[in-house]
Amino acid sequence: MQKGKVGPDHATHAARMQIFDAAQDSHDLSERQVPGHRLFIAVPRGRAPQAGWPVLYMLDGNAAFDFLTPEHLAMAAGLVLVGVGYDTDRQFARERRTFDFTPPDGPDGVRPDHVHEGRMAGGAGRFLDQLTGPLRAEAERGLPVDPARRALWGHSFGGLFTLFAYLTQPKAFARFAAISPSVWWDEGLMQSIARSARADAPLLLALSDAEKRSGADGPPPDGPAPATMALAALLRPDLHILPGLRHIDTLAASFPLALRFAQG
Repeated sequence: MQKGKVGPDHATHAARMQIFDAAQDSHDLSERQVPGHRLFIAVPRGRAPQAGWPVLYMLDGNAAFDFLTPEHLAMAAGLVLVGVGYDTDRQFARERRTFDFTPPDGPDGVRPDHVHEGRMAGGAGRFLDQLTGPLRAEAERGLPVDPARRALWGHSFGGLFTLFAYLTQPKAFARFAAISPSVWWDEGLMQSIARSARADAPLLLALSDAEKRSGADGPPPDGPAPATMALAALLRPDLHILPGLRHIDTLAASFPLALRFAQG
């Protein structure tokens, strides 16, 4: 892989979900529908622990399960995986994730996206309520899940949302894994939220030293994103630098870290 090479816009890529047809021995896979969302669920085979299975919620579930492999599932033999996706056949629902994953600012919180013309932003508070309410209830319906061992994973804007959830509702999940978070989207707001927060849940933060925004022009950077590293200096997470990877590549590259982290 060429360091820093600009890849295609993955927002237009179809999600083929080959993991649903792949041979693997560790999990049973299924899909559930909630209006506007698709939930992709992998449940370990065998008897659950007395307290229930730990569970990892994965944002951008269409993409997360599209990149998931049998080898990843084998690493998570005792972990439920829930991909929280959208009602689309693509890896990413670009406009909806922009709104759902970006932090609110001001009394109402909703505002035009200052980066992507024509999109709305600021819905992270509303989506967090939805995620911990009806989406979680449907995902865990009939499953023996340990409520004390829920973890949240997100990449890019999903990583930004994961940090927002960690900072504003740290008891919504037991553990948080933010991968290549888009702190650049509103660095000042995230710094402000972080300085006033008192979160103490375990936080994993991973990013590359060579990534840039998907589809961006120009040479690759010569180090990790300064905005993210400045926030890391405040939060002191379990920090991992993934060398030489493009932005999209850190998504799947984070799986081994996140799966171990979610299992505690």
